[in-house]
Amino acid sequence: MTLFRPHPHPTRRRARARGFSLPELVFSLTIVGILSSIAYPAFSSTLASARRSDALVALMSLQTQQERFRAHHEAYGDLAQLGVASVSPSGHYELTLESASSTGYSVRAAAIGAQRSDRACRHLRLTVDGLNLTYASGETDATVNAGALNRRCWGQ
Repeated sequence: MTLFRPHPHPTRRRARARGFSLPELVFSLTIVGILSSIAYPAFSSTLASARRSDALVALMSLQTQQERFRAHHEAYGDLAQLGVASVSPSGHYELTLESASSTGYSVRAAAIGAQRSDRACRHLRLTVDGLNLTYASGETDATVNAGALNRRCWGQ
């Protein structure tokens, strides 16, 4: 028994190699580039907003600690008295107690590291003055954002 495989006919052409041509590849890469240039800023904005919740949690926790401290003392305390770290839980914001008295306090969260790219909401300030509670935000420590932008920074 002999296995015989006939040779292809000499006039028969080989099948064309499969794959992408150079114009198809360039076109595909162009489409990917355009889509990524649109998606990246939206992703960055969403990531900054998610990281901003780190500051909000830290500030609300500090507010709770201040009220507990004030219930047992004549004035609000500093970060050391409260046992609160000067950095937010995930490390995206640095907390600074700007003032503390018997009637109120002011605390600021300043973005650090990669979160500094969140320009409009780089600084968040929580101020308690008697029964008045004020939320402020801004690009600088002056925290002078307008109403709508301020509400967006605070997730309201």
